[in-house]
Amino acid sequence: MSDVTSPRAKLVEMLWQLKKTYDKQGDKGVRYIHFNTLLNDPAYRKELIDQAAISSNPDIQDLGLALLKINTNTALTNSRHERSPVAVNPDIAETVGYKSERAEKPPQGSGRQVLIGVAALVFIAVLVMAIFSGDIKKAMAGKEVVSGSLRGEQVWTSDKTWVLDGIVYVEAGARLVIEAGTVVQGRPGSALLITRDARILARGTAVAPIVFTSSVAAGKRQAGDWGGVVLLGNAPVNSADAQIEGLDAGDTRGMFGGSDVSDNCGILEYARIEFAGYEVYANSELNGLTLGGCGSKTIIRNVQVHRALDDGIEIFGGTVDMRHILITGAADDSLDWDMGWTGRVQFMQIQQYAGMGDNAIEADNREGAYQVEPVSEPTLYNVTLQGMNSDEKYQRGMTLRRGTGGHFHNMIITGFSGEAIDIKDIETVARIEEAKLSFGGLLISDIGVNGSRFFAEELGEQDDDGGLDEAIYLSPSASFNDSPQFLMPNKREASPDFRIAASSAAKDNAVAVPQGEFWDEAANYRGAMRPGASPTWADGWTAFPEK
Repeated sequence: MSDVTSPRAKLVEMLWQLKKTYDKQGDKGVRYIHFNTLLNDPAYRKELIDQAAISSNPDIQDLGLALLKINTNTALTNSRHERSPVAVNPDIAETVGYKSERAEKPPQGSGRQVLIGVAALVFIAVLVMAIFSGDIKKAMAGKEVVSGSLRGEQVWTSDKTWVLDGIVYVEAGARLVIEAGTVVQGRPGSALLITRDARILARGTAVAPIVFTSSVAAGKRQAGDWGGVVLLGNAPVNSADAQIEGLDAGDTRGMFGGSDVSDNCGILEYARIEFAGYEVYANSELNGLTLGGCGSKTIIRNVQVHRALDDGIEIFGGTVDMRHILITGAADDSLDWDMGWTGRVQFMQIQQYAGMGDNAIEADNREGAYQVEPVSEPTLYNVTLQGMNSDEKYQRGMTLRRGTGGHFHNMIITGFSGEAIDIKDIETVARIEEAKLSFGGLLISDIGVNGSRFFAEELGEQDDDGGLDEAIYLSPSASFNDSPQFLMPNKREASPDFRIAASSAAKDNAVAVPQGEFWDEAANYRGAMRPGASPTWADGWTAFPEK
């Protein structure tokens, strides 16, 4: 029996022990470990080891504390292997492709037999490499169609393409795990719905994002090909018996909301959602991503929604937070909320295409009942709302209405054909006096037909806000006509470049970011991207297909 002598082999063996211990004993918050991702993604590995080191399970904690001392910040399967841990645990060899260094006897017999033996070894080596190639795995494994209800623990692996047929419900008490690099395709009329009391764990990586897209062949896809992703939870909303729009009103699986502000709908990280958002019936649509009553323990991070037929992301109440969000080419509004959402956002880049969509942000408290509570009052920092200033359609940066509150700080608003911000309804204006609506650190440029008409005139019957003059009200909070200095023109859809120059005015006049675990306090600039940053947080895992 050989010993594991190299530090890296020891690390791999201990990681395997950690996985097997989790699989056997379980632990709060961790129920499934992707071993290949654990080896290849240092960030995922560090997060899991950190969790293990503080586990209440003594076996897991001991392994976590030991791993803290030997962990490295590098991938573990892409360099020459030293002594193999196969002798310690032969299962690892199959999982990570280790090869024993034990000397083998030369083939016996004739030269023909030797050649056959060598050819067999080469074939086996090629086959092993193919098995661990993501693209070949998908080609060999093919597609798996999913429909109806999912219960218990479901794992969608990256070696298959998972096809949604109709609305797929992850039922209460169930959990859906989606591996990094997995492709999920939606057929016409399909959607993925995580019901209240169910969870999704879809954690991609920057090099292997999870992609939710249309089942139509590339080149023929379009917005609305399928329904999108829906997460429902138990956090507070301001509507009794809330039912998600776009589903049959009699289906209780579409209900959401409750009293748990820290409710957890799951994790959606490093994920793209494309060509979603079909209209189920008149004025009732699904979006790219819909969040209904999701609480603060839900993780929505590094998510792109591209070419949704309705809204990019729509949030119905709850306390869910979001970071590093990219919304491109939404056909209605990019970000829409109502029913009392009170979450937080930092680092959001929105690109509204020419002739498509109405608002980068459209915000309500609740239609027909403006004063109900909780009041919509999210807090946003480091946001860029970017239009293409096209005369094909009247588009706004933000429309705030129906009694919504909100706190909008360190934002760039640029390139909209209509106006920068429209505050509608006296109930919304009243939120200013209630300290539920505020602005700070705004950079506003290139708005309106001549690039400098930032707000619309509201005279006579056009006055919809009790006489509020947005230009006067917002002047202390904003600078006008300072160019963000994008490195490339903002009219490119297929290959956008969200970088801004290091000399940009966005680096000045930012307000302080709040303190706390959620916030990046070092983001002392306006907009979603740090001036001079190259690459940006949106590079590598995002994509912008037209069809």
